[in-house]
Parts: sequence; structure tokens; C-alpha cells
Amino acid sequence: MNIFTNRLKQTLLLAAGLSVVTPVSMASTWAGTANYTAAPGATGDEAIVGPFDTYDFGSGVTLVQFTSASTFTAYFQTMVDGHFLNNAGINVPELNISGAGSGFELTVAATLNGTYSNFSGFQSFSFTGGAVNLYFDTTPDYSFTGDSGFNNGAAILSGTVTGGSGVISPAGIGAEQLDLNFSGIFGSYDSNVYAPGITGGHSVFSINLNNSSLLSGINSVLGQNTNTGVLAAVDGSIQLTSVPVPAAAWLFGTGLIGLMTAGKRKNFAA
Repeated sequence: MNIFTNRLKQTLLLAAGLSVVTPVSMASTWAGTANYTAAPGATGDEAIVGPFDTYDFGSGVTLVQFTSASTFTAYFQTMVDGHFLNNAGINVPELNISGAGSGFELTVAATLNGTYSNFSGFQSFSFTGGAVNLYFDTTPDYSFTGDSGFNNGAAILSGTVTGGSGVISPAGIGAEQLDLNFSGIFGSYDSNVYAPGITGGHSVFSINLNNSSLLSGINSVLGQNTNTGVLAAVDGSIQLTSVPVPAAAWLFGTGLIGLMTAGKRKNFAA
């Protein structure tokens, strides 16, 4: 497949995902400050960052288990490697993105449950529950190969998955990179860290089934053996909002169901 065709397919996938799952009206973007020196367990040498409106995620992994012919459970973990305001990066030298050494780290862990089905060449899905947490840890120690350090800090931002649905057309089957879009409501945040309060977020992720440099050596995700499901690399960001996103609490879209399809059919692109 040539570069142009591949880029076109990815663009069409992203456009389809956004049209399916993005709420009709979006909430106001949050722009505020995170005082990590006031987070639980902080030693005072972390950082006060702001204003910013977006967390950028670095490398991450997701594992999707097909628990029956119509249900699935997904496990996801990643780390934060940047803060942005209006798409411009903010320098935070204290933020550790290596998982070892000095400074502090921010990591994300999530568990999701839902159902899926096929009809007339399309795949439909819905989410029935789950939870997403962003953790602060003053001792950087996350490890993908060790499956550790992603949820051993203090949860300073949390969301509960209460619903969501979408569809994907056969165009996504076998794509090398699939796109994931979600919006949501945060059930709680650490008021000592964030000002003003945060209640929502909107994200776009890319999911890659073939990132061997990251996926090699990973045997489990959040304690779940990778032999029990389909493993993929994940990258993305979350833009924070000052009021809940209308009509949804965590809507997930095209990438995850595309990952399911690829995993079920073993139709991974080279």
C-alpha cells in the first residue's frame, strides 16, 4: 500500500469516527493550573504547571479480551509526556517520561466493558461500564514489560464509564493504524491540585497493531496475560473541559472496534 492510500484510509477512518461518536455540542475547554507540589505524597520539588488545557499521552498499550461472542473487556495503560495550551507545548522538566530517575510521573490506567455485534458488514458496539484514572507518583517507576507502576500512585483525576456506542464500516478492517475518539465526564478530581475544577474531557487516540518496538516483551496489561486477548500500541491526548460533555459519559469509537475486528480475523496489516 502506498503512502497516499494509507494516509487517505486513516483520514477517512478518523472522519468517520468523529462523525459517529462526537456529541452534537461540545463543552467549554478547561484552561487551568495543576499544582503537583500539593498532590498526595509530593515532596515539594515537583512543578506547578499552567495554564494548560491538554494532557498529551506518550507510548501506551491496550489489551482487548473477547469474553464471549458478544462481549469484551479492554485494559489500557499509558503515561503523560506533555502539557499543552492551545496546541503549544509547555516545558515541564520535572515531569519524568522515562519511568526511572528523579522528578514525578503521571500515568493512566483504565478498564472498560461492553458488547459488540456484526450486521450487514458493519460492526456495532456499546460500553456498559468501566473506570479511568490518572495517577500522580513522585517516584517514577512505570514499566510496560514489568506491567507495573501505572496505578501505584495517587489518583488525582478519575472518570467512570457509564455508556457509549458507535459503528464502524468494513473500511477499517486490516488498517495498519485505526483511530479512537472518546469524550467523557470526570467523576472526581483532586481540588488541591487542579484549579479551576475539571469535569470532562475529549480525546483522539491512534491504535497500532504492529508497534513491535513497544509491544515486544509485554506479557501482561494491568495483570491480564496478553495471550488472553489482542494487544496493540496506543498514542493520543485528552483535552480537558470545564463542564461535562453533553449526552455522554465516555464515548469510545472506531479504533477499539476495529481492533476487535482485526483480532478476531487475524487480519493485521504489514
